[in-house]
Amino acid sequence: MGAVGACVGAVAEGGAPPRQEPPEQGWITAAAPDGGGAPRCPHGALEDPHRGFVRCLEPGEADAGWLPPSPQPEPPPPDGGAPPPDGGVPGDAGPIDGGVPDASIVSAPLPLVEIKKPEFMNGDVPNVAKRLEKVAPDLAKCVADHGGLSGVSGSIKVQFLVRVRGRAEGVEILDARGITSDAQRCIRQFLKNKPIGTPSADPVGVTVSLSLRAPK
Repeated sequence: MGAVGACVGAVAEGGAPPRQEPPEQGWITAAAPDGGGAPRCPHGALEDPHRGFVRCLEPGEADAGWLPPSPQPEPPPPDGGAPPPDGGVPGDAGPIDGGVPDASIVSAPLPLVEIKKPEFMNGDVPNVAKRLEKVAPDLAKCVADHGGLSGVSGSIKVQFLVRVRGRAEGVEILDARGITSDAQRCIRQFLKNKPIGTPSADPVGVTVSLSLRAPK
């Protein structure tokens, strides 16, 4: 009774009440049951993942500014934790461009290329057909390396300009049959800036057709 009276007297004299410890039920372990599915800590929790315990907050502590932020989970690995394909080493992106080509990709047979008589606009460019015949094997390789002929024959019509410097400029494919779009792109890129000959005027438009046939 004397101790109780002293405590009451201290409060009456304006002294601070004795410090009380947090309630016993406020502390739970991380493995403690949650009471059949009910929220384990309805007012939030103060967690210590290193020691493995959680303290449920009291109603008045839910918005306390001194509370530390909740622990953040570890960031996932860049590949999401998925195993690498074919049992490779994680982080191995596989072969890069320029590696060993796929053995299943085989070029088709080289087609036979026939250069038709060219047509000119605004002048003339001598020997255009002969110059194109010299590079006919390269044009055939474009077709063979990009799908080959879809049948026994094919054709492609090309148009370009020739200026004073004597090179093919503005190469365009006007029509193509029996070859893939990749083969057309290859031919267009090959002829771009290719030496053609000196034109009689500046510029001269050239349209030429190529006939393609499968080898016998």
